[in-house]
Formats: sequence, C-alpha cells, structure tokens
Amino acid sequence: MSDKNTVLERLSRRDAQRLEKLQKAHKAREEVDATNENEDYFSGAFKIRSENIEQLLSHIPTLETNVLPQHFDNIKREVNELQKFVVTSSFFLKEFNMRKYLGIVQNLQTKCYELEDRYVPKKKFGFTRKKLPKSLSQKQNSIDENDGAGKTDSNKWDDKMFGFDSKEDKVLSLENDELFQRDVTLRNLKNCTVGLRGVMGTLHMSNLDNCIVLSGPVTSSVFVEKCTNCKIVTACQQLRMHSSIKCDIYLHVTSKGIVEDCSDIRTAPYNLYYEDLEKHFNMSALDRNSNNWDCLDDFNWLAPDVPSPNWSIMDISQQIRDWDDWWSKTPL
Repeated sequence: MSDKNTVLERLSRRDAQRLEKLQKAHKAREEVDATNENEDYFSGAFKIRSENIEQLLSHIPTLETNVLPQHFDNIKREVNELQKFVVTSSFFLKEFNMRKYLGIVQNLQTKCYELEDRYVPKKKFGFTRKKLPKSLSQKQNSIDENDGAGKTDSNKWDDKMFGFDSKEDKVLSLENDELFQRDVTLRNLKNCTVGLRGVMGTLHMSNLDNCIVLSGPVTSSVFVEKCTNCKIVTACQQLRMHSSIKCDIYLHVTSKGIVEDCSDIRTAPYNLYYEDLEKHFNMSALDRNSNNWDCLDDFNWLAPDVPSPNWSIMDISQQIRDWDDWWSKTPL
C-alpha cells in the first residue's frame, strides 16, 4: 500500500510540474504575442508621425518669413513628442530597434535646426549709423524715441525660457523629469555651479562668470557666448562658442565644434559620471564612439597649416578627473 501511495504521489508531482510548465509556456507565448502587437502598433504610429514631421519640414521653403519661427516651434514640439514616444515604449522595444528609432528622431531634429539656421538666421549684434536730425530738438526727440518703449530689451528673460537667470554664489540643479528634451538657458550667472542630470534638446549659456556647468547629453546643440573663466562639462552633437575667454570645456561632440572671437579655450574629453548617465546617452541617441573633443574649428584663424592660438588641448595633469564633489559646492 505504501509503494502504491509513493507512485501516486510521484505521478501527481509530475502532473503538477507538467501543468506548471504548460502554464509558463502559455504565458510566455502571450507575452511574445503582446510584444509583437505592441511593436507592430508602435512601428505604424511612428511611421505616421515621422512622415508628418518630414512633411512639415518640406513646407519650410514655401512659407513666408514671418510665420517661420512659429512653424519651427511646431516642428520642434512634434520631434520632442516623437522622441518621448520612443523612450516611453522602451519597455517592449528591443534595444537595437530603440536605437534605430532614436536615430531617425535625431536626424529629424538635426534637419530642423539646419533649416532654421538657413531660413531664420540669428541677428548679429552691431551698430548702425543713423542720419543726424536737422535740429537739436529733433535730435533729442529721436534719442527719446529710440530709448523709449519702442526699443526691445534683448536681455529680458522671456517667459518661454527655461533654466536659470541672474544668480550669484548658488548651487543650481535640474533633473531629467524637468529637463527632458527642453531648450535650457543659463544666463547672467556668477560664481555658480549648475548640475543638469538629464537629456536636453539644446543648451544655451550666456554671460557666465566663474561658473561650473555639469551637463548630461544634449541631443542637438550647445551654445556658449560671453563666458569667462568657466568649466563646462557637456556632451552634444554640435558646439558653438562665441566671445568667450579662459574657459575649460570637457567635451563629447559628434560633429566638429566651432569657436569664434574666443581666446584661452582649453578642451579635454568628457568625463562626467552620474547614476543614469548611460541611460540618458541612449535616450539622446548621441554616438558614444564619435567624439571630436580635440578638433575645433576657429573661424578667426584661417591658416590651415598653423594651429589656432585661441584654443588648445588641456594637459592631462591639469584636468579634473572626478566631478563628484563639485555637484554640491560653488566654484573656488
């Protein structure tokens, strides 16, 4: 009787194990089917949205100049939404496919910024010589008019801007949930440390004095203007530096960086680290294997066979190797 019970118990266990395997196999098959369905839906939706952006880009040469800024804003918004669509679908997308889709988004974004540079060129600062009025009274009236309400304040912080303005002796920081694909502006900062742990669309730095900027990946361009004695750690597709002096930039840039009207610029390879950095690089679609940190174009130096005196590669002994302590303190 005991032997019979033992056999029955063994058979019962086998049946239970077989049933458990069948249930697991069924569940796995359902998950695969669901993933395939999700990928099929995603692929179709991505195709529709990316083709819509291509169509918006194709309209640019036919539009009036006065409507182009709003049109470019619409395109940027659509591109950002498309990138968010890819990133939020990462739980079922294979890594290879995710990188493929992010690459398409990156190309659309690059095309948008290139067309914007071509069709909506940035105004350069300069002075125009006006004709003198015939009388002193007319001259005074002219001065009053030019200095009055009709004059636009180019230094005014626009409500659409996002970032930090007019701070001194501060530690400032933003995380990815705030930063993701935003256009970030840092302006009029003195003796500040700025930590940006996340993925940005663009990063603009203007009039920074003795500041440290620690930046995660920027999917398109980093613009640096009128910065003095700063340390900047950033990764981007494009770098443009104007009218800046005595700045060290620890750089990952996939295209050739540009400097203009600059002096005492030193470069070193990007060496920032924080917990989600690798994930943010994947989300940005920047190529980790392509880095031109040591190859800048100086628009003020035309001699092809002589290195520009306005920038140089920083000696390794002078490079900061670890930024961990710098996130929470102001520059020395």
